[in-house]
Amino acid sequence: MATSYKRLTEITTVAASAASVYANPASTNSYVTLIVLHNTNTTSEAVKLWNVPDSGGSVGTAVDANRFWSDNLAAGETAFVEIPKIGLVLENTNDTIQAETDTASKVTIMLFGSQETQ
Repeated sequence: MATSYKRLTEITTVAASAASVYANPASTNSYVTLIVLHNTNTTSEAVKLWNVPDSGGSVGTAVDANRFWSDNLAAGETAFVEIPKIGLVLENTNDTIQAETDTASKVTIMLFGSQETQ
C-alpha cells in the first residue's frame, strides 16, 4: 500500500446547498487533515461542512448527524480547519466531504491530506 500526501482538491467554490467537494476514489483510503476556506464576498457567509458516508455505494446525504464544522466567515476572511492525527477518514467509494454556504460561488475551498491505495 502506497501513501501520498498532497492537495486532495483543486481550489473550487462552495454551492448554496450541500454538495460534494471531495469524493473518495475507489480502492483508496483518504485522510483529510486540512481544509482551507476563503470568503470572497463583501458580506459574511455562513459555511457548513459534512463528512458524509456513502449510501449503498452512491453519494450520501448531508445531515446534522455528520456535520463536523459550521461557522460564519467575515468578508475576506480565511479559515483553516485542521483535523488532528490521521484526519477525517474516508474509506469507501463515494464517502464525501460536502459543503454549503449562503451565496453560491462566494466561498472557495481546498482540501489537503493523504491517500493510501487499498
